[in-house]
Amino acid sequence: MRVALAACAAALFAAAGAAASVVAAWNLNGIDPAQNTVVDATAGFGTLDFSGLGATAGVLQGTTLGALPGELAGESLVAVGTLANQTSFRFDFEATGWENLMLSFATRRSATGASMNRVECWNGLAWETVTSFASNASAWELVTVKLFAIDASTGGYASVRFVLDGATSSSGSLRFDNIAVTGTAAPAPGALALLGLAGIASRRRRR
Repeated sequence: MRVALAACAAALFAAAGAAASVVAAWNLNGIDPAQNTVVDATAGFGTLDFSGLGATAGVLQGTTLGALPGELAGESLVAVGTLANQTSFRFDFEATGWENLMLSFATRRSATGASMNRVECWNGLAWETVTSFASNASAWELVTVKLFAIDASTGGYASVRFVLDGATSSSGSLRFDNIAVTGTAAPAPGALALLGLAGIASRRRRR
């Protein structure tokens, strides 16, 4: 019994130190706002809806920054002009069974593109700001954000949105590419109880 408990405890500790896995990711290659504004995740499970961008949504050259291994630069989602100010787009994914959730995305803007942007999470009652970002005006940059609000939730489908603002001309653009959520698998309650038993057995052996 002690051997079995020790083996289970070792397995649980190993799982706790495992590398993060992709929960949901969108490379945005092949998107066409004129045809469809809701796209399924290209890895993992989830949906991205950019209908909130309205007529400002378009497509420009993408990047491999933040892309999953083997993915091409392809296309990126772009919001163009001052009409994009105070618009938003969102994605939803299944958060049950995941913890230590991280959001990453590649972004860049033109000199007059939206520069006062933010990431928000739905906390069950309201949208909660997670971070603000300006986007680099000369090159792609990768933004990484810890999704504390979702980690603190009880699971189920999680919602995240990007809110845009600060564009100063009709041609100003803000691009997004390679949007991804990663996390580690949360131990099942039964596994945590077993880990506790292993600790008790270890203490008893030392007495």
